[in-house]
Amino acid sequence: MKSSCCAMLMIGLSLMLTVRSLDADDQAKEKPVSATPGSAIIINECRIKLIDRVILGCDRPGVLQYVEPNEGESVKKGQVVAALKSDALKASRKTAEKRSTNDIEIRYSQKARDTSYVELEMNLDINKRVPNTISRLDIKRLELTAEKSDLQIEQAELEFDMSKLQLEEIDAQIEETKVIAPFDGIVTKKFHATGEVVRHGDEVLEIVSTKRVKVEGYVNIEDTWKFHVGTPVEVQLDIHGIRLPIEEEKFHGKVIFIDVEVEPIHGKSIRVWAEVENPENLLKAGYMATMKILPDKSSSKVAQETSVKK
Repeated sequence: MKSSCCAMLMIGLSLMLTVRSLDADDQAKEKPVSATPGSAIIINECRIKLIDRVILGCDRPGVLQYVEPNEGESVKKGQVVAALKSDALKASRKTAEKRSTNDIEIRYSQKARDTSYVELEMNLDINKRVPNTISRLDIKRLELTAEKSDLQIEQAELEFDMSKLQLEEIDAQIEETKVIAPFDGIVTKKFHATGEVVRHGDEVLEIVSTKRVKVEGYVNIEDTWKFHVGTPVEVQLDIHGIRLPIEEEKFHGKVIFIDVEVEPIHGKSIRVWAEVENPENLLKAGYMATMKILPDKSSSKVAQETSVKK
């Protein structure tokens, strides 16, 4: 009887230990998995795009005097790549330049003012010596003439300043006839040639710079806590269908943009893109690539507990 009770007690203890073990396992399975700080995030199917790409147009209508570069040629930042004919504006500028340096009217007005005040003082002095020799009305006229001479100087100075402003306006109009490259690059399209008539806003040249490119992809929501703008990245080409030696090379850059909303088309993903240096023009726009985001363990923002609903 005693042996039977002992056996039953042992079986009961064994069952209790087994249940506790199963409960502990279940709790371990249900506990959310924390994001790992500093772990690299790999994004496949990233697309390479150009950052510096611009179509240059005309700021005013006219006839193209020249369009210097051809397709495939390099241009420098600040280079005048095309210009409209501006002979009439240049002639107007010469006239305005002469006026802006001519202060004869100011000097004449100053002399006239001095004469007016001298005449007024002389007549006032006569009346002091012989009262009422000059009538009060004549004195008022002389005072008005003196005051008028002061205003004539102000008017001459104003016209002199206006002529300088007119010269600046013509210079601005001449600048509008020029088409200037905003950065170093290569001409990829030429829409008009020398001698053609263009309207305001017509396209003239397309310039592209390949010194830096944008690598764009989509990252899972739970991974967005691991990095921030400025986090370094490593990029490798992934050309479908073939295997080239260039795909072994690694290009370096940093995260520039993290979207502020979830892309509904890509499910639980957020768009990010990185700026990558491309000095040898090996990364072509349209290529696919794999991007590895390399968070810093010391500064990465990681969620304490990340749970993803299935």
